[in-house]
Amino acid sequence: MQLFTIRDALQRDASAALARLREIGLTQAELYGLTGREDGRLFGLTAAELKRAFAANGLGVELAHVDGSLTNTSAIADFAAELGVTTAIVALPSELTATRDGRFERVPAKGRAQLDTLTEKLDRTARDYRARGIGFAYHNHNVELIPVEGVVPLDYLMSRTDPDLVKMELDLGWLALAGANPAEYVRRYSGRVIACHMKDYDPRIPTGPPERKLVEPGAGAIDFAAAVAAMREANVAHAFIEIDEPADPFGAVERGCRHLQMLLGCV
Repeated sequence: MQLFTIRDALQRDASAALARLREIGLTQAELYGLTGREDGRLFGLTAAELKRAFAANGLGVELAHVDGSLTNTSAIADFAAELGVTTAIVALPSELTATRDGRFERVPAKGRAQLDTLTEKLDRTARDYRARGIGFAYHNHNVELIPVEGVVPLDYLMSRTDPDLVKMELDLGWLALAGANPAEYVRRYSGRVIACHMKDYDPRIPTGPPERKLVEPGAGAIDFAAAVAAMREANVAHAFIEIDEPADPFGAVERGCRHLQMLLGCV
C-alpha cells in the first residue's frame, strides 16, 4: 500500500502502524514525501531504523514518492538507497500545484510551453537519478487529463519524455475521476507502467473535494477485474492500495485488500 493512506498513524507510532499492515497481510509499502530535507529521519526514525522496521514486518519498500519541486536529487537518492528504494516517483510536479487562501490545490496545465519545460525537467531529473542508481517515474492525478491547447497533458508529457528514463505509475482512481478508462490507459502504456495505485472512484458521493470520491477498491465504480487483467497483460510489477482521505484508514485498506485478493483468487 501507499503509506500516505496511514500518514497520521505513522506519525503517532510508525512501528505500530507497520505491524498493523503486517496483520492485514500486505507485503509491499510505498513511501511518500521524500524531500531531501528529512534531516536523516522519517516518521521519527533514521533510515536504518525504518529499514529494520519494514523488514521486521515483512514489508518490502522499492518505490518512493518525492517532492514535486524535483530538487535535492542527491540527498533524496542517498536516503532512498539506504532504505533499499530503487525508484523515485514524482507524485505531482510543482508546476501543477498552487496554494490559495492557505489551501493546497492541484491546478491544470497552462499550455504547451509549460508542458515543454516540464518535459525537459522530467528527463533531466530522471538522468540525475539514474546516475545515482535510482529509477524515475511519473504519477498522475486528474489535472493531467484536462485538455489544454488541443492536447491531454499526461499523453503530451509521455510522448515527449524518454520512455527509457521516465516510467509511469498510473493512479486508477484519479484516471476514473477524470473520465478516463483505467484499463485502457494501462494498455496504452504497456511496457512503461511499472506500478498502479489501486484506488476506486465513487461518483455518488456528494460534491466536495474530489479526494472524497476516491475510495478503497471495490467500493466504487471501477471495473477492477478488467484493470487487473490489463495490468497482468502489461506486466505491471507493483500495485499499491491508496485512499487519499479515508475515515477509517486501516479498515479501508483491509477491505480493499480483500476485494483485490478475491479478484486474484487468493481467498
